Amino acid sequence: MTRKIILNLFLYSLLFVQFSNAQNEHTFNYARQNTINLSNQGVAWQANVFSTEAAYPGSDSYRAYLQQLKMLRYDGVERGGSKKYTVKKTTSETPIKSTGFKANNFGGIPNDNDLAISNDGKIVSVTNSTMNVYDESGTELLVVDLQDFADSLALNGSSYDPKVIYDPDEDRFIMVFLNGNDATQTSIVLAFSQTNDPTQNWNLYYLAGNPFNNNAWSDFPMIAITKQDFYVTVNHINSDSASWQTGFMQSVIWQVQKAEGYNGNTITSKVHNNIKYNNRFIRNLMPVKGGFDIKNEEMYFVSNRNFDLENDTFFLVHIPQSLSSNANVGYTTQAVLANNVYGLPPNARQTNNTFLQTNDARPLSGFIENGIINFVGNTVDTASNLASIYHAKLSVMNTNLFVDLHIISDTIIEYGYPNISFTGFSNFDEQAIISFNHTSIDSFPGMSAIFYDVNDGYSERLHLKSGNTFVNLISGNNERWGDYSGSQKRYNKPGEVWISGFVGKYLTSGISRNRHETYVYKLATPDSTYLTDSTLNTISNNIAQSSAKIYPNPVNDNHIFIDFESEIAQNVSFYVYTVDGKIIDKIITDKVKKGKNTLTLSTQKLTTGVYLIKATDQNNNLIFTSKIIKN
Repeated sequence: MTRKIILNLFLYSLLFVQFSNAQNEHTFNYARQNTINLSNQGVAWQANVFSTEAAYPGSDSYRAYLQQLKMLRYDGVERGGSKKYTVKKTTSETPIKSTGFKANNFGGIPNDNDLAISNDGKIVSVTNSTMNVYDESGTELLVVDLQDFADSLALNGSSYDPKVIYDPDEDRFIMVFLNGNDATQTSIVLAFSQTNDPTQNWNLYYLAGNPFNNNAWSDFPMIAITKQDFYVTVNHINSDSASWQTGFMQSVIWQVQKAEGYNGNTITSKVHNNIKYNNRFIRNLMPVKGGFDIKNEEMYFVSNRNFDLENDTFFLVHIPQSLSSNANVGYTTQAVLANNVYGLPPNARQTNNTFLQTNDARPLSGFIENGIINFVGNTVDTASNLASIYHAKLSVMNTNLFVDLHIISDTIIEYGYPNISFTGFSNFDEQAIISFNHTSIDSFPGMSAIFYDVNDGYSERLHLKSGNTFVNLISGNNERWGDYSGSQKRYNKPGEVWISGFVGKYLTSGISRNRHETYVYKLATPDSTYLTDSTLNTISNNIAQSSAKIYPNPVNDNHIFIDFESEIAQNVSFYVYTVDGKIIDKIITDKVKKGKNTLTLSTQKLTTGVYLIKATDQNNNLIFTSKIIKN
């Protein structure tokens, strides 16, 4: 049986911030290796070779080690329960499914979904081992093999583990994937789009997967950006060791000046290594993305003891400065306790008495807004013994750091590989959409989402899609579920999030008929349906029909008053737009009385121009739209 690992108060008082030194930073410069024009690539082969043989169960491999732990913990243990093991508070509101389409064709094992979307609606969806570009309707604009990128760089290893991110400040994309898996052939490929059109030219670089010439190869990239820099973290694995215990060497952070990559110049990069706490390496460093927007200078990373059967400790690593600051950047590490435990998840059950692999409890995705890091990962629900996910919050503004940890679970359906994106209308909001894969003993693998708001709690699970089969691609009972899923907010449309995930797919012929495929969905928060074109047209066309009275208007000082009437007592939300219907901010949601009401607000945040104020009820029905002029 397991036991909760808790540090006592004496030990907790000894948790201190540990600082790096100059020996833990190494600078590398890399010239652009090539430029690839994807419009000239022609038709992609989309070829992939995978083995249907499972790893020998007696081997000492990483996955065999994990499987041994899971067998010891979960074999013969009852799973499920009579109640729904969810977080404390729920609301009836759910994310709104808006658009969904089948994306990248079957590639490799695992699927490894990721996604990014530009302000003008170009979607880059990556899996093992292709990059596809779509428009918002799901029309495919381009498909290219990752191997085409590698071939243009004369790299001979296999290409895998793609990640992609959109930079709203520069209106460009960055894609990363790994090539090769031994010390003599290991690279981290970086691709920077030259424009906002991902079907055109990309600048190509590759970082050394074995930068210290110590027999390491790089595995499992995770990425994020600030206004100045691009970050990718990887795990270094010893090429000569198949043993998990001795194979892991360390996790490192690459920090790159992103502008040099966009411009095709030689990129300046720095590797932060020897990242430890209490003389023990911290494994799997998740860089924290910006929430409402990308952040300036500093970057946070979150990790934990992801292989422990149960633990309540997380780790926070902080890099405070950009490379362009010309400072000795450095990093700090700190241990932080949670109010709950996470743990090594069991493999998730399918309908045919096989399982989908859940790997471990590492943080998989997170963002920071208003000083609070929201992040998610796989875990076990210790009450039901089911594969579940956690949502955690860590305020970096508090003097005494702690993690507020919630387990999201069900009595039958098992969850895995969550992602999280910020959905607020300003940087003072605290809300998000959490998306994830699901499976169970009586339903096929599919995709789900949950809406979270700090005031209302968690919504019920929104069932987006289930496949039409279980997955059965490799021999044995443990199938690959992918190592991550994709999610990104639409920066110019607050409340809108695009996600990619994993569903079961049945083929009518072939040796391996029970496969998987990728789906992409657009989700919107409950209060963001006003972002539709029809609503924006209503705003623009019906200004003169408004029943509200605004004074003074035009406004010269900082306050205006808006008189309006409500037919009933109800909650009303107020928003401010540009005159062409682009959202600026959500002003407030408050309860109004039946009859006459007045809203007063400061216009100090508004520059000279014309704006629209809109009010909607709790069902998103329009109450009024009025125009204001700021002199």
